[in-house]
Amino acid sequence: MAEGDEERPHGSRLMNGGAGASQRAARWLTLPRARAHAVVVVGIFAAVYAFGILRHRGLIDAFGHIIGVDLLTMRTGARIVLDGRGADLYDVALQETYWRTALGVERLPGMSLFTSPPFVALLYVPWALIPQAPALLLWTGACLAALAAALRIMARCAPLTGRHWPDTLVLSLSFYPILEGLMAGSNSLLAVPIFALVLVALRAGREASAGALLGLLFYRPQLALAPVVVFAAKGRWRVIAAAAAVGAGWAAASVLFVGWRTPRDFLALGPLLSRMIFEPGMPSALFCSIYAFFLLPLGPARFGLAMALGSVVSLGLLALVLWVWRGPWDARAGWLDLRFAALLVVTPLVSPYLQLHDVAVLVLPALLVSEYWLGHGAGAGWARIRLVLAILWLTCLVGPPIITRLAPLPLVPVAVSLLGWAVLDTWRAAEARA
Repeated sequence: MAEGDEERPHGSRLMNGGAGASQRAARWLTLPRARAHAVVVVGIFAAVYAFGILRHRGLIDAFGHIIGVDLLTMRTGARIVLDGRGADLYDVALQETYWRTALGVERLPGMSLFTSPPFVALLYVPWALIPQAPALLLWTGACLAALAAALRIMARCAPLTGRHWPDTLVLSLSFYPILEGLMAGSNSLLAVPIFALVLVALRAGREASAGALLGLLFYRPQLALAPVVVFAAKGRWRVIAAAAAVGAGWAAASVLFVGWRTPRDFLALGPLLSRMIFEPGMPSALFCSIYAFFLLPLGPARFGLAMALGSVVSLGLLALVLWVWRGPWDARAGWLDLRFAALLVVTPLVSPYLQLHDVAVLVLPALLVSEYWLGHGAGAGWARIRLVLAILWLTCLVGPPIITRLAPLPLVPVAVSLLGWAVLDTWRAAEARA
C-alpha cells in the first residue's frame, strides 16, 4: 500500500482526498525555493524599514509611523514607575502626556496604551534609562538572539529539521508576525524560547521547571491561557503550582514597587481590551484571534454577539485540544511533541485580545509537525504540511493589507485553523501507526 493510501483513513476528506494535488504543489515548495523567497521578503522589508528610519523626524518615520511603537509603550510604563506615579499606571491621560513628551509633539500621530500587567513596567526600567533609538537597537538584538536560541533548542528536540537550522532561521525571519514584532519592538518573540524550554522541561519530567517557565509567560497572559487550562485539566499540579508561585511573585512585585491597586486595575482592563479593536487609530487588521474573526465583520454594534460566538468557538477549540491530550500522561517525545504542537496552535486563537506578532509562536508547532513527517517517510503528509505552512506564511503577509483596504475579513485565524487541522491530521496518523 502506498504511504498516501495508508494515511487516507486518518485525515479529513479535504486534507487527504486532495493528497495528489498537495503533493504536486509541494514539488514546487522546495527548501531552496522557500529560502530564496524568504531572503527576498526579508530584504524588501529591511530596505523599506531602513528608508523609513533614515528619513525620520524625531521618532516618526517617513511613513508617519512611530518607530518602535511597542517598545515606546513599555518604556512609557517604566518611566511612569520611575517617576513615582506607578499608582496611576493605567491612567490614559497620564500616558498621553508622557507620549507627547517622548515624541515632542502636541498632536499625537497615534499611540499604544500600556495595558500589560504592572510588573512588566518594572522589567522595562533598564530600557527606560536610555533613549529610544539605542534602546530599540539593543532590544532588536535581544529579540533576534531569543529567536535564534529558540531554534537552537528546537534543533535538539527535532534533529531532522535541526539539520537545516540556518534555513529555519531565515524562513522564520521572513514570517510576517516575526517581522512585524521586530519592527514594532514587541516582546512577543520572547515567548518563542520560553515555550521551547517548556517543551524541553516536560520531556525531561521537570514539571516544576515547566510551570515556572509558564509563569514567565504571564507577561503576555493571552499566551498562557490555553496552556494553563490544558495542564489543569490533565491534573499536572506541579506545573500549575509552579506557575502560580511565579505569578504570585509578579503580583507581589507589582503591589510593592508599582502600586498596591495596580493588579486590580489591570484586571479591570480585561473587559475593555476586546473593544480596543474598534478604537480610532488602532491597527485592527493586526488582530488575529478567533474573536477578531467575528468582531471585525460584525462591528461594534454587534459586539456582544461577536464575543459570544468567539467564546463558543474558543471553548470548542480548547475541548479539541483536550481530546488530543486525552488518556494517561505520556512524556515520551513522539507523543508529547504532537500534543504540544496542537496546544501551541490553539494558544493564539482563543485569546480575546491578541495581535499578529503573537502568532510568532507558530514556528514551534511547524517544526514539530515537520519533524514527525520527516521521521516517518515524508510522503503525502509532508506534502500537506508544506502546503499548509506556505498558505499560513502567505496569509500572514497579505492578510492585514486585505483587511485594511478591501474588506474586514480576518484571514489569519482561518490559516492558523488550517494549520491546526494539519496538526490534528498528523496526530491521528500517529495514533494509527502506534
